[in-house]
Amino acid sequence: MAVAKTGSGGGGAAGDQEAGEIADGERIVSLHAGYETARNETARNETESVYTNAFLARPVDGKPRPGVVLLSGMGGLTWTQREITRRYARAGFVALSPDYMGGQLPANRAEGLQAKNSLDVTAAVEELAGGARFLRGLPWVGPEGKVGIMGFCLGGGLALLAAARTDAFQAGIVYHQSLFPDVRELEGIDCQLQCHYGTEDHSTPREEVEAFSRALDRLGKTYELHWYEGMGHSFAQITPDADVPADQGQASDLSYERSFEFLRRQLGGHGPGVAEAPEAAG
Repeated sequence: MAVAKTGSGGGGAAGDQEAGEIADGERIVSLHAGYETARNETARNETESVYTNAFLARPVDGKPRPGVVLLSGMGGLTWTQREITRRYARAGFVALSPDYMGGQLPANRAEGLQAKNSLDVTAAVEELAGGARFLRGLPWVGPEGKVGIMGFCLGGGLALLAAARTDAFQAGIVYHQSLFPDVRELEGIDCQLQCHYGTEDHSTPREEVEAFSRALDRLGKTYELHWYEGMGHSFAQITPDADVPADQGQASDLSYERSFEFLRRQLGGHGPGVAEAPEAAG
């Protein structure tokens, strides 16, 4: 059963932080990371491993934390994605951004769309599940630790596929997916979802979002859906100190606060200086 869909305007950033100001939070450390994912070669009954480059950020206190795999859009593992990874760590998560684009940093929109439409989606999903295993192999998350997944644009669609095809994730956050899975894929999603969309997004138009939500309703999935008035595509895919219009900064900040609160409900954990949230029931 789907939860109530909550609309939102762009006004009113969460908390007292002004838009564009670097958020307070946990003291963190960020590191280059990487891991191998086994892939089956069925024709020869052999297994090969594929290496995925990544970037990780986590609180420095060494306490067990929930993990989250963060997916960029078609732009790849950019400086912006690194800063978003740090933002999640400051909110109390062990955050990993895998370079599922294989090192590609497209110079313009046309190159990005070419790279996006050339991506081996099945292989990418395997790498994302490998990212969850990598996090559970770290002492900061642990083998029984809960892991969520969040994705922007292309990464939003991959997050849906990873939640549908694997059991690696206990929560999913989707920003304006521009990869639209077959409705039959959505049936495999067992975790709760939180979804974010701008009303002026021409890459992920309202018609796509409405079709997606109708499919989730038919399948009995539990999700939240938030609209941001006047926002276009990638409105929240910005650095914390980005020089953007005030309403975009406010909408972006609000979406991050909603995301962090959702992950704390689904995965456990707590924000800076906040008592640990109770584990979600059900």
